[in-house]
Parts: sequence; structure tokens; C-alpha cells
Amino acid sequence: MADQEIKMDAGNKFLMVVSVLVLVAVVAFLVYHLAGFVGQLALGERDPAPAVTETVDQRIAPVGRVEVAAVDRDAPPAEPRPASEVYTSVCAACHDAGVAGAPRADDGDEWARRLDEKGLDTLVSHSINGFQAMPARGGDPNLSDEEVASSVAYMLEQAGVSVEEDAAVEAVAAEEPAVEEVADPAVAGDPEAGQERFATCASCHGAEGEGMGIFPKVAGQDADYIAGRLEQYRAGEQVGPNTALMIPHASGLSDEAIADLAAYVATLGAPEEAVPEEEPAAEADVAAGDAAAGQERFATCVSCHGAEGQGMGIFPKVAGQDADYIAGRLEQYRAGEEVGPNSALMMPHATDLSDEAIADLAAYIASLP
Repeated sequence: MADQEIKMDAGNKFLMVVSVLVLVAVVAFLVYHLAGFVGQLALGERDPAPAVTETVDQRIAPVGRVEVAAVDRDAPPAEPRPASEVYTSVCAACHDAGVAGAPRADDGDEWARRLDEKGLDTLVSHSINGFQAMPARGGDPNLSDEEVASSVAYMLEQAGVSVEEDAAVEAVAAEEPAVEEVADPAVAGDPEAGQERFATCASCHGAEGEGMGIFPKVAGQDADYIAGRLEQYRAGEQVGPNTALMIPHASGLSDEAIADLAAYVATLGAPEEAVPEEEPAAEADVAAGDAAAGQERFATCVSCHGAEGQGMGIFPKVAGQDADYIAGRLEQYRAGEEVGPNSALMMPHATDLSDEAIADLAAYIASLP
């Protein structure tokens, strides 16, 4: 049986012939394309499929481009953005949900109350310059005064409070001449104007700049120091633990406003305004420390803060600060807490201070005028 001949009928022979022909065709197809591919490599002329070329071009296309062209200074300014668009992209994030005390867009009663109490001019001014937790121009510095004013009118209208958009824009125009009159921002500020602006600062730094809690005393600080700090906050620089709280208030301040605030703050706690009968109270506050001993310890502080605690360069004035504030800061430095831009410089000096040494230093610094 092992030598039995295999018989193939006509159907099997036909399938075998077809299979052989298909195999030959496939081999010929592959050989043809392989030969073409090798030829293109040899000539360096491989031409990818158009779809592949288009996909590659899209992937390597630059994300932007720089165009150099002449600027037409006489060309009319760009059209202002619609108030509805400004509201949606800038204002809605807070006013839709009433974030951080912002009046809700649909709270007609609250908007009407604010309009009656403060007036349209003030609402527009707060929106442009910032107020409390609201940053200047809602956080978009590219918005023009007119766009902000139109957005205020739009929000009032959406809340059902009647106000004309032209009136809001006119409120901005009425303030422009006053700003343009400031020819030299370096000119000394107006303390009276600064006193009005300081109303928004009093909630944290105290009505007399005496400081409260985590907010330091500013009374008695030099006008240049205050102006410098406000300019840094306005520029968005990190200059202390309260930077995030200060930037929104300073971002919309003009040079004139900063000069006025600095001029007023410098008058707080000035020697001519000191009240003699308050001196015993100050001594009582620092009774736990020995000012004389603190004076000896202060010798290591002089190289940065000055012989009279007046401050130098990046090192702030400490003279006149409340003893509790000084002691609290030194305790934080001793504990290794990050409480300001100079923390790394202060920590090595405070690390080995005892409670007694801190109390003595605080007592002496508080005695400096």
C-alpha cells in the first residue's frame, strides 16, 4: 500500500494550476516593485505618496512666524472688542459665580445698590485700576479703558440696571486729562491724594499704617522704599510672602498713584506726629526684652539694616516696627520658615537666637525712631 499511486482527478489538477499561476503573479509583482524601489534609492529620487508628503509638511510646519512690515502710525486704532465678548472671556470667571465677593452678573439688586452708593465713575475706575480682590482690567492688561467701561455698562444692563454705555465711556474720558498732566513721575507725590488711595490699604495695614497680623507696619517707612515696593508689586515681582495679595492692588497703579501713596505713608508715624503719651505703652509692649542688651546684639544687623535700622538697598527699614512683629519674624526665621525674599540671608543669623535674645532685639528695634 505504501507504493500506491496517488490519483488526481481533473478538479485537483485545475486548482493546482491556478495556485501556481497566482504564486507566479505575486512573485513577479514583488520583484517589479522591489526593482523600482532600489532604482529610486540609487538615483536619490524617491517620491513619497502625496498624502504622506502633506502629513509630514503639517507636522513640521512652524507654530508661528515673524513678519517685518512698516507700521502706519497714522492708521486708525483697532476696533474695540464687543462688551459681550470681553465679559465672556475676562469677567465671567468671577461674576458668573460671585467669586471672592464679586457681585453675580444676575444680581440686579446688588448692582443697583453699588451704582447708587458709588456711582458709575467709581465702578468704572475700580474696574480699570483694580479693587480689593479684583485685579486691574480684570486681569487682562490688553483691555483699553473704553473696553472696560463698555463691559461695566454691559454687566449692569445684563443685571437689569439701566445705564448708557456712552456714559460709562465718558467717565473714562473725563479722567484722562488728569493722568496726562503728570509730566514727571519722579516728582514728589501728593500726601492728600495718597490718603484717599490709602483707604483700600487700611483694611490690612491699619488706618495709621500700624500693621495687623501678617501684614507689616508701614508707618514711618521712607517714601522711596514704599514707592520701590509698589513698583515691584506692579511689575509682578516676588518680593515677600504677601506678594500674591499685593500684586492685584498694585497692578493698575499709575506712577502718580504710587508717588501719592508713598508720600502719604511716609507721613505716618513721622516724628512730628508722634504722641508723647503713647511712649509708656510702647515700653510696656517690650517689657519682656532688654533694649540695652538688644542694642549690643544689633551690631550684627547693622551691616544690612543700618546703624539706626533705616534699611539699605534690598534690606528694609526696621526702625519703629512693633516689637511683637519683629519678634514674630525672628522666630519664623529661626524655625526655618520662608517669609520673604531675604529669608536665606536671615535664617543663619536667627538659627541660634534664644527667646531672650529675640526679645532683647525686638525691644531695641522698637525703640528706634
